[in-house]
Amino acid sequence: MTENSAEKDAKKEAMKALRKARKQEIAAATAKMKEQKKVIKAIKEALGAEGATVPTVVEQTGMPSAEVFWYLATMKKYGEIVEGEKDGAYFRYKLVAEETPQEEAAQEG
Repeated sequence: MTENSAEKDAKKEAMKALRKARKQEIAAATAKMKEQKKVIKAIKEALGAEGATVPTVVEQTGMPSAEVFWYLATMKKYGEIVEGEKDGAYFRYKLVAEETPQEEAAQEG
């Protein structure tokens, strides 16, 4: 059991050293993740219940259109939004309604 304890201590120290060496990278990744969450929240608020076109989202969020397109494409890929009907030259994007566990169970049964 002493070897096992020594191995655990060695692994623990190795992890401490690794975290210390990568402290800046970890902080940068954490900051980026927080920023992405804020942007996604702002886009979802801009879409609202009735949905919105890209120019509307750009206007409400103040983000560049290329960035809005990128986030909308990603959100569509992961099923968070859907393309609705066309509104002029742009599609109206809408949030996907999240199902409750009871609704999911009813669909399965």
